[in-house]
Amino acid sequence: MQTLKKVSGRFIMAFSTMCSDMLNFFFPELCAACQEHLLTGEKVICIQCILQLPETGCWKNTDNPVAKQFWGKVPLHTAVAWCHFGKGSGMQQMIHQLKYKNRPDIGLRLGQLCAGALSQGDIFGDADLIVPVPLHPAKQKDRGYNQATCFGRGLSEVWKVPLREEVLRRVKNTSSQTRKHRFDRSANVDSVFEVSADELEGISHVVLVDDVLTTGSTLAAAATELLKVRDLKVSVLTLAFARA
Repeated sequence: MQTLKKVSGRFIMAFSTMCSDMLNFFFPELCAACQEHLLTGEKVICIQCILQLPETGCWKNTDNPVAKQFWGKVPLHTAVAWCHFGKGSGMQQMIHQLKYKNRPDIGLRLGQLCAGALSQGDIFGDADLIVPVPLHPAKQKDRGYNQATCFGRGLSEVWKVPLREEVLRRVKNTSSQTRKHRFDRSANVDSVFEVSADELEGISHVVLVDDVLTTGSTLAAAATELLKVRDLKVSVLTLAFARA
């Protein structure tokens, strides 16, 4: 009987592997950055594209170009962007798919990779909570998910720091920031967010996360709302930094 169970288990495993191989042959998984076939063991992004990610390295210096975007606007603990956002780059390609092509798996994978890269600096070592910049409910319903939440879940999985979406609410459905000038972006996000202070009870350091930082207007508005909670420390972390 025991031998039969072992043979049966091996058969199921072999059959499962064969089915998986057949699916990969007829419907191969492609790298989200370069669109080449993924090899066995690669997830969402191929190893070569991971090695070529344009990391900013700004987490090694608190007075970095990302942090300077917030000087005089909001008193953050620190601000970091993992990669540069260059036009035509693999990072731009991935973020476009994440936001507009129903690929939440890209956000999760990038979050995992980002968490691994930034763990070396340990600047978020005392973080208690990860909070994604929220979408308006109407926009999230249309998209099906919040790309910042996908990114945050990847971070949470690696860092073992909880993520809460309920902390911040977007109460105004603003128009896209993409084509707006710096002043218009700031005006566009004025009084957009509300914080639930009850969700932050016992929390001292929040990492506010989003996909792309340009002028920092949206993140500054969200951080300002969070900082209404007494004695709370707020840091900012984004997938990418696109200079305005």
